[in-house]
Amino acid sequence: MSGKDKLTATQRILIVLAEKYCLDLDELERYTGVKKKSLKVYLSRLARKGVITRKWRHHRDGGKHREYCLKTTIKEELGVD
Repeated sequence: MSGKDKLTATQRILIVLAEKYCLDLDELERYTGVKKKSLKVYLSRLARKGVITRKWRHHRDGGKHREYCLKTTIKEELGVD
């Protein structure tokens, strides 16, 4: 695979979110291999473009984590169930 054939970080994020739908930052880092600092930048850009939504996921222990979800309209455009 040459350098031109590799997926960008944004493409990897979108592919993972298309498959999993909603994930938090730790899960995205694990599935995409992109560092958390960089992920925050990419996710902010995608949210600004209206591709993803951000919401809070509450846990039983009282903590909460930010959750990132691919918008349904984008998922339909990609043809992912």
